Amino acid sequence: MLVRLIYASYSTTDLSKQDIKHILRSSQKNNGEKRISGVLFYSDRYFLQCLEGERHAVNETYLRISLDPRHAKCVLIEYRAVPSRLFPRWAMEHVSFFGGMDNELILKYSETGVFQPFQFTPHQANAFLAEVATISEQLGQALERSKPKLQLEMD
Repeated sequence: MLVRLIYASYSTTDLSKQDIKHILRSSQKNNGEKRISGVLFYSDRYFLQCLEGERHAVNETYLRISLDPRHAKCVLIEYRAVPSRLFPRWAMEHVSFFGGMDNELILKYSETGVFQPFQFTPHQANAFLAEVATISEQLGQALERSKPKLQLEMD
């Protein structure tokens, strides 16, 4: 059964961009092996993460994350069976909102304009993630179109 799990947490320390890169590399390795996909958001010590994959693998990963001392106040926003993944190509990608303010997407889903995922309802979290997935797909397609095509000439 394919499931999507969305949770929010608060970082016990202020993480640098390098710290986030380290977390991301580790997540990509572990999630790739378990066929888990998803995305990690970080801003002003807040995390929002979406995990998608086989139920047992997602449950095991979330349990490990919730016990990680770098997280506090780990709160499950939504857990449900889904017909398909929002992020099928991402073992784990990262979107950061350092500073968290004046981001159009954040403003759309926040009363205050600050990234505070604990305030997301399941519906808001899914809508937010769906928009990110759409934007990433559009960016991926635009990048693919802009790559020079290799042309072979045969004699």
